Amino acid sequence: MRIGPMATTALGWHLHGEKRRARTLAALASSPFDRVRMAAAATRCTLDELEERISELAAIGVTAEIVLLRAEDGIDDAGAAARYVTEVVPRLAAHANVWWSLSDDPAALPGLSEHDWVALARLVAEEGPGRHPLSITTGPDDPLLWRHGFTHGSVTVPRPRDAWVRTRDHHLPVLMDMCGYEGDADDPWRSLPPEEVVTSAWDGAIRRRYVTHGEAYADDEGLTWSRDGGTLTGEAVPRLALLRHVFAGTPDEATYRDRDAPMLELPGEFYLEFCGEHRFPQREYEVPEGRYEVEVIDTWEMTVTPGGVREGPTVTVDLPGTVGQAVRLRRCP
Repeated sequence: MRIGPMATTALGWHLHGEKRRARTLAALASSPFDRVRMAAAATRCTLDELEERISELAAIGVTAEIVLLRAEDGIDDAGAAARYVTEVVPRLAAHANVWWSLSDDPAALPGLSEHDWVALARLVAEEGPGRHPLSITTGPDDPLLWRHGFTHGSVTVPRPRDAWVRTRDHHLPVLMDMCGYEGDADDPWRSLPPEEVVTSAWDGAIRRRYVTHGEAYADDEGLTWSRDGGTLTGEAVPRLALLRHVFAGTPDEATYRDRDAPMLELPGEFYLEFCGEHRFPQREYEVPEGRYEVEVIDTWEMTVTPGGVREGPTVTVDLPGTVGQAVRLRRCP
């Protein structure tokens, strides 16, 4: 299963009026995001309306990752949850641009046991054919994450390295659905500076633990993007567009290498290292003999600076000594 790095959260954007919904769709259309996490909230909107919103997302090339069960839906027993899934999933599964998330916080639904969640995952697969991706968001050490039926892991953890260390022995792909939002709220999970959001996104993408974006600035109506949609105003978003562009040219076969800074490599062909908070003056790479094009990427200033063509087996790259630098080496034809 191939997972791209560009998702955002706007859980209730579809529950608002036409004007706000239009602003949300316009913001998504001009953003780097190709997937949006949104609550089914089928107790607060009709399935016809939900299908219309999913079709609108499809028209701009965005996938709807539907969070099926949340505490605010008032469904907290296995029977009611099964009936809800049976009602919602067959209708929405007809749309190709749908992913499933059983819940973004199963601990908030204490009436459902691990056995119930596994049974619900099986029910989603039965009621929604089409091999739509399916996950449930938990902590990285929760055994529910790895039960049969889920196509990938979705975790809540503050740092990508933590997610990688605590899930590296599992065979499923892993997404970081919550590691904090850019914002200025009282909640520490929703008050991260944009620099930290960009760093986490790059670090997570290099480790193949892709970070879902969130934004928690209140607008003039007192509403936030990640809860209500609207307009993206944070400083991280344009910088995530560079991340998407870089990863569009990264070989799928590149694998993660853990050294003092995270790196993706396809030995002899491609190397992408993210220096993050380190202010290295230079970096050395031991590579097979050959000629390599060198580029230094400033992930905050959004620049890609050519570093010329270097000969292996040792390639030395000078850096500006500032945070947020990445280095890309590509073998010359």
